[in-house]
Amino acid sequence: MGFLEVVGSLLFFASLVLLVISLVSKIRKKPAKIWIKRAIISFVLAMVILGFNVSFLGGIAVIFFFMGLYGLAKIIQLLVKKKDGKKKFAILMVIGFVGYSIFDSSFLLNATYNKPAEKVANAKQEEKKEEKKEEKKEKVTYKKYGIEEIKSMFTVGMTKEDFSNKKEEASLNNRSFEDYEGYSVYTFNSSEGKIAAVVLNKTAVTKIEVFDNEDSIANFIKEEEVRIKEEQRIIKEKEQEELKKKLEESYNNSKQKLEGSGDSVTSKINLNSGLAFFEFTNQGSRNFIVHLKDSSGTATQLLVNTIGSYKGTVQTTVPSSGEYYLEVKSSGGWSSSVTQKASPNTEKALGTVSGHGDDVVFIEVPSGNHIIKLKHTGSRNFIIKVNDKNLLVNKIGSYEGSASQVFQDTGMYSFGVKADGDWSITIE
Repeated sequence: MGFLEVVGSLLFFASLVLLVISLVSKIRKKPAKIWIKRAIISFVLAMVILGFNVSFLGGIAVIFFFMGLYGLAKIIQLLVKKKDGKKKFAILMVIGFVGYSIFDSSFLLNATYNKPAEKVANAKQEEKKEEKKEEKKEKVTYKKYGIEEIKSMFTVGMTKEDFSNKKEEASLNNRSFEDYEGYSVYTFNSSEGKIAAVVLNKTAVTKIEVFDNEDSIANFIKEEEVRIKEEQRIIKEKEQEELKKKLEESYNNSKQKLEGSGDSVTSKINLNSGLAFFEFTNQGSRNFIVHLKDSSGTATQLLVNTIGSYKGTVQTTVPSSGEYYLEVKSSGGWSSSVTQKASPNTEKALGTVSGHGDDVVFIEVPSGNHIIKLKHTGSRNFIIKVNDKNLLVNKIGSYEGSASQVFQDTGMYSFGVKADGDWSITIE
């Protein structure tokens, strides 16, 4: 119901209420004219507003309705005053209400509350008309062309859109259609009995061939299917390689690089709370010790503690976002880079990942409880943590064993390995 319909309805019912008030006032021998005037004004305004929604018969029904009301009001007035003339007003009342019932017994509902229903009914009628129009439309009559005519319609390099438009304009019905993820093969019968085949990739026509019989066209379609799938495989591989290059470039650009010689304190770097991954190289022959400290000078993590030359990657958890720096003890040149992005070179579970020395590997693990087999051939500490939280092993020297680990969610997890020899991780 629209705003005007609501207002019109309220005014209409207000006129009825005011009319009743005037009758009550009359019975109680109080002034009633003012109430009658207000009722008339409300009714007139209601009819003006609702006039856009009332049919001709509905308007006649309203007239009869108020004739009946007027007759009823006069009868009540004559009864109260005990006067004659009630018979003629009774006749007027009967005529009014009967006329109202004949012309539109549901006028009030139709004029107001049922307007949406009328709109729905009208919409359905319009739909039926449209359906009939569609039925009357002539069916498309496809034409047959000679093989040379069909070949002349299409050219190699023609866009996919132009191909479709040309086919539709010529009313050319395709004999068969094969779709391979955007690649397609159309075949058309010619008037001479030969078969034309048009091959398209995702953007344009790539091949037009002519065949004499069903067997040759069937073999052609099979060959094209194999060729197209191989072409799609190569394209996907190239796309994956390009994506990998972009991810690696983004990963390398995210690294903050630091370097120095001997005992050093680096400039401050900004780190967010969470995992951080540090790569280190050291050329010295003595102790190589690296602490991560916050801006107040508090050591938050011991990242490396070894002797001699070193190359490795370690993970740590940054307790809170802010400025940090490295305090390095070394007898030679050293370098470091830090990132908080995961490496794009991830390993797929389930399977075996192997390496040497300190490193961090990223493995995609499905959710659930998994058995993890671990091996180490070194002579010093062998420690592995998942996301720098869950300790899988903490041993010294060579080791071969297993541990169970529950992964709550399917996703990528970092395995931080501290070792001095060869190691392997097998997830089952």
